[in-house]
Amino acid sequence: MEHTHIQYGGVRFKNNVPPEVINEFVQNLSSDQKDSLFDVVRLLSENGLITLYDGDNSTIDQNMQEFMEPKGGDRQ
Repeated sequence: MEHTHIQYGGVRFKNNVPPEVINEFVQNLSSDQKDSLFDVVRLLSENGLITLYDGDNSTIDQNMQEFMEPKGGDRQ
């Protein structure tokens, strides 16, 4: 399965099951468990639904990267 990054957490992961299984798992979590993206990701990992890859993190959204990099006149 394809590796991807969690958009708002920047953690690289791989699905170990189809997306439908992950969606059903998350839908069945209590509202308290769904309050935190960190908790949802941790539970998905602990239950073997995804594999997390430590040390391969990115907090830059690909759609915003060009706006986050300094341009010629932006450097000091």
